[in-house]
Amino acid sequence: MNAPRRNWRPLLIALRFIVSGGLLAFLVWQANPATIWATWQQANLALLGLAVLLQILCVLISALKWRVLLRANRHPQPYPWLVAVYFTGQFANNFLPTSVGGDAMRVVALGRRTGSYAQASASVFMERLTGFLALSLIALLTLVVTSTSLFGMRLETSPVLAWTTAGFALAAILAAGISFASPWLLRRYSRLVPAVARRPLQKVAESLGEYAGDPATMAKVMALSLLFHATWIGMHLVCGLALKIGAPPIIYALMVPLTDIIGLAPIFFNNVGARDLVFTLYLRQLDVPDATALALAFTAFTVRLLVSSIGGLVLLFGGADFRANPEPPTPEAASTRRL
Repeated sequence: MNAPRRNWRPLLIALRFIVSGGLLAFLVWQANPATIWATWQQANLALLGLAVLLQILCVLISALKWRVLLRANRHPQPYPWLVAVYFTGQFANNFLPTSVGGDAMRVVALGRRTGSYAQASASVFMERLTGFLALSLIALLTLVVTSTSLFGMRLETSPVLAWTTAGFALAAILAAGISFASPWLLRRYSRLVPAVARRPLQKVAESLGEYAGDPATMAKVMALSLLFHATWIGMHLVCGLALKIGAPPIIYALMVPLTDIIGLAPIFFNNVGARDLVFTLYLRQLDVPDATALALAFTAFTVRLLVSSIGGLVLLFGGADFRANPEPPTPEAASTRRL
């Protein structure tokens, strides 16, 4: 008789809440909540409104990048629909205890619409992967720059943060290489793959391999990825200006990517705790009070939650059509449709 399988998911979710919440509570306690509140009270509302617009622009850029990838594999979709689905994915990412729930939602929505879950999975995966590559590039560049006195200031970075960033960059590069070579790898080592998974993996591998033969598309996607991260960093910079933080742009270009990288660790919930720790460590070196650094972290997180809540409204009022094949496919798409 087989022993019952243990479901570790509730325990892992609880651990993430404990680590994120515990770290955040410790930082807030040390900084004094009253001081954080006083910092918020002097925030510039006009600049906070601009930060919200920049966050919305981040979603629009991401949806455009997804559209470019879909056009490359001959499954173009209306841009407004992609924007609506992306907003729903953002809602899932920020209000569910996982960062992949939104991606799964996008795969399901697109797969039902096109009839090709393999191509849907490949497009969402590549959209994410190119974002990780751009994130790694920015993080490594700013780490090198801020470790010197090139801009008149030198920042101390924990070796753990530096090595984690380097490891993440290496992992992103390896993942890209494996993705582009996946058709060849699967043909060569298909005997190692269980028969039941061989055909689905082959379809996904073929879809990923199509991007390797389209350097023009990949160049556009990488450019949009860099634009997204520049806008994302800019949103944090505007939040800092709203709180009267006089930090130079280069420190935001360092803190924000590092936060996103550290926040990928499965012990954090939506970067809570990781964001606050990184902001405190770096802004403290510029004599910015910890309470102000935490106020910045809370403000940026609030802006993100506010914008992602648009996805909840999209779901509530049916702003995105999740039906299967809502309209006849074009002859070009029909000729290339894969299961």
